[in-house]
Amino acid sequence: MDLDESSEREEEKEQEKDNETFLPWLTDSEFLHKYRVSRENFKFILEKIQDHPVFQKQSRGRRQKPVAYQLMVFLKFIGTEGSGASNSNQRNTFAIGYGTAAVYRDRVTKALRSLSAEYINWPDQEERRTIAREIQVLYDFPHCVAIADGTLFPLAFEPQTEDAPDYSGRKYGYSLSTMIVCDHKRRIRHYLAGFPGTAHDNRIWKATKLATTPESYFDPMQYSVGDSAFENSWFMVSAFKKPKDHAIPASHEKFNEKLARMRIISEHCIGMLKGRFPWLCSIRLLITERKASLRQILHVLEATIVLHNMLIELGEEDNEDWINEDDFSAMDDAERAPHLPDDALNGAIPDGASKDERRSRLTFYFEEHFYFVPNQSQN
Repeated sequence: MDLDESSEREEEKEQEKDNETFLPWLTDSEFLHKYRVSRENFKFILEKIQDHPVFQKQSRGRRQKPVAYQLMVFLKFIGTEGSGASNSNQRNTFAIGYGTAAVYRDRVTKALRSLSAEYINWPDQEERRTIAREIQVLYDFPHCVAIADGTLFPLAFEPQTEDAPDYSGRKYGYSLSTMIVCDHKRRIRHYLAGFPGTAHDNRIWKATKLATTPESYFDPMQYSVGDSAFENSWFMVSAFKKPKDHAIPASHEKFNEKLARMRIISEHCIGMLKGRFPWLCSIRLLITERKASLRQILHVLEATIVLHNMLIELGEEDNEDWINEDDFSAMDDAERAPHLPDDALNGAIPDGASKDERRSRLTFYFEEHFYFVPNQSQN
């Protein structure tokens, strides 16, 4: 064995030693709170990304820090809100240079984004049928395959752009508006980000691939649900709006109550995302006229969503106080699915039908099978 081979082997041994350390002086609970994942699942994430080319040693230059170390820097960044996520804070925490923290984050971001196709994907036809069956068992909505909702991610700094006022959203000083479409297990199956805070949820929804080419994502009887901000269509069912200066009809109120039980899933999903990764509650990356500045935020967001879905699949949400969700593991029994009557509810919405046709059919279905709405004229 020559000197170069011996040196490389020593480096590999050192890398393995570093990767097996995982900060043993931290208890499992302390590790979980500091890095937002359990020690066991940290190892799983590490195994998924450590062979990515971005971590390979170049022909020249110093050997990289262990991938585990770089992953810790990234997790500490997305797991911290406010100034705790700054480069100076990470410099003090990890004893690295100001620019080194950003380099590590960029590497891990790139490696996690390479897993997007595996962890952020729209369900295929067979999985959609399974989702629809389980949603019907839980919430009575037949053929529903997703829940959509918009959310705002606050920006810590005013954008240095001509359109900065557009980022002044409804709830925060400055923010990014994002559309999240999840399934009943809080997995994010589709999202669209990058819109300024003033963008309306329905505007963003209509820009998604789900809305522009719905036939590629929904079977003729399938649809998503959302709040009253969304425009109804054959593939989107939204809540009824309260008429101005009039009481909402009893059937509409009943429908909204039933829909609200399912829509809360999307609120839980977004709450889980922000709760585990609070960098989204105060994004400390500056948006400038350089497109790369916004792109950087979107890349870190994508990596964060990959982690969100990965950890749900690993059952991580059951381990932490900031997440308290139901277990749906017992809902995959096909025998539990209620029988659907052979009626118009199971037919496709014909061309030329009103935008409200799908919702009208569902309203009638619930009136007929779940509750009786008295004739208001008799009151």
